Amino acid sequence: MNDLAAGPPAEPVNDTFAGRLGDLVARPGRLMDHVGVAPRWWHAGLLIFVTMGAFAWLTSPISGPEQLEVMRESRLMRMVPEEQWQQQYEEAMDPAPGKRIGTAVGAAFTAWVMVLVFGVILGFFARMGGGKGTFRQAVGVTSWAALLPFVLGSAVKVPLVLATESVQRVNFGLVALAPGLEPASKLYQVLVAYGDFFTWWGLVVLVIGFQRVFAMGRGAAATAVLLPWALCMAVPVGLALLFM
Repeated sequence: MNDLAAGPPAEPVNDTFAGRLGDLVARPGRLMDHVGVAPRWWHAGLLIFVTMGAFAWLTSPISGPEQLEVMRESRLMRMVPEEQWQQQYEEAMDPAPGKRIGTAVGAAFTAWVMVLVFGVILGFFARMGGGKGTFRQAVGVTSWAALLPFVLGSAVKVPLVLATESVQRVNFGLVALAPGLEPASKLYQVLVAYGDFFTWWGLVVLVIGFQRVFAMGRGAAATAVLLPWALCMAVPVGLALLFM
């Protein structure tokens, strides 16, 4: 009875933001134990927001023209007159400050919303699989695991992107094992979506998180994470393949 009257468990001692970042790489299990008690999802979310905004700001003059080049032979872009496409290309190479800021803020906001929505989806699947956590905890687990692809991955890639002046040639995944693939090819699009090593790392941490926070078996946690991830990724991949 005394335990029931004591209220929710106290936050872990020495649970700091810097400590969580270190545990994300070195001790993901301990990190997720802390997240289970105190999700603090918005701490990780703010870091994702800032990092993705900075990444988009720094790389937009490179990624914009590259994307237009890839899309030039697509079904949609073939309907655009050459003069109009050339104008878009020149504007992408030297975007106005306002447009560049808008691109950065849009990328940051989109990344954070994606993480939040994905956290809710994973929470639903985890509870359907017998997990005993809350949606707030699910968003916390997802937000902290998302630091690996969104923050660490971006931090590693940005100096290489600036050095090579290419976003598409900087890959840490299956695409890097097939350097001859054209970005416009269907296989390239599939490998980029499903074969990024930082994403895989994040998925492993997600499985650990749902195991510990939702008290799930490894197989159930893996299913609750990997199935919705594969389905969610199929949407943008399918659209890209449809209009390429």
